[in-house]
Amino acid sequence: MIRFETSVRIERPVDEVFAYVSEPENFPRWNSAVRTVRKTSAGEDPVGSTYVMTRQLPGGQAENELEITVHERPREFAIRTLSGPTPFVYRYAFSPSDGGTLLELDAEVELPGTAALVAPLARRAVKRGVDDNFATLKDTLEKRSP
Repeated sequence: MIRFETSVRIERPVDEVFAYVSEPENFPRWNSAVRTVRKTSAGEDPVGSTYVMTRQLPGGQAENELEITVHERPREFAIRTLSGPTPFVYRYAFSPSDGGTLLELDAEVELPGTAALVAPLARRAVKRGVDDNFATLKDTLEKRSP
């Protein structure tokens, strides 16, 4: 398992950043690996909601079932995989920062097979990908109309 933290400052209000990031169906708009996300549970309560996410990984297409484990508007959002390759837990924290939002991620990712043997390299590669996705998220949200 690898663990890393990263963050990005976004020039948008905390409520807006939280609303966008905490909606899994928005993931394909800012996460380059995510192709589709579809809700698979009924009900309005976000906590416990499940989704199927299809991603394009270096080894090919992969499908994960996700569950929202924390949804505390506008401070914290967390998801975890219930099935599929590369199990992960992502915990997002949102806080006001000079009129914008500081978005922090605490991530734990399980590596498949041989990737676990090169954990430090894999950690850097995964974090670099997340940082690239955060740059896309920042760009996407800052270009939106208020």
